[in-house]
Amino acid sequence: MKTLKTLTLFAALVLGIMTQAGAGLYNITFDDGHGDVGSGQIDVEMANDYYYAVSGFLTVTGGKASGGWNLFTARGNASYPNYLTSTAGAYWYNNAVYPTRNPQYPIANPLLDDYGLLFTQANGNELNLWGNADATYTLAGNINGWQNFNVTISFGQTTIAPVPEPVNVALGVFAGVFLIVIFAGSQPVRDRLHRWRVAVVQWIDAV
Repeated sequence: MKTLKTLTLFAALVLGIMTQAGAGLYNITFDDGHGDVGSGQIDVEMANDYYYAVSGFLTVTGGKASGGWNLFTARGNASYPNYLTSTAGAYWYNNAVYPTRNPQYPIANPLLDDYGLLFTQANGNELNLWGNADATYTLAGNINGWQNFNVTISFGQTTIAPVPEPVNVALGVFAGVFLIVIFAGSQPVRDRLHRWRVAVVQWIDAV
């Protein structure tokens, strides 16, 4: 019974670590098909029961907003329906991220709400990337003091995806080996251990 309890506790711990996919790095890529092209990354953390971007950047390689942009975090963050106002007063934003469920658009479930992320340049230019009810994203820009850049990017042309963490693969391998060691103390399982070893080696090679 003690062995079973130890095994259950360890399995729950590994599962808990491996399924915390909400926090971490997310890659962003977009291409509206009309020359507005870019990519970037945001670092997502969790606090007060919601996820938000704490840092990030966009590198726009084509279109009216070409250049480098940094996530604006000086005024903090909020979660829907709350929002903050950009320095230039051009946009409402909150830097909230919804890896599991978007409270504003639960059916379409885009990663961002209607306020979205704010990116800025040192000269005061602003970019706002937000989610829409139809699972598209809109990238808008306040360039040189005017809201003169606004494109809608379909979901298929925009990806905001978590970056795989090597630690998850390592934990999976470690968990498999640990479980075999625990079960090896049981006589019925010991008789089959030599077959399991072969399976584990093949599994590790595949990973």
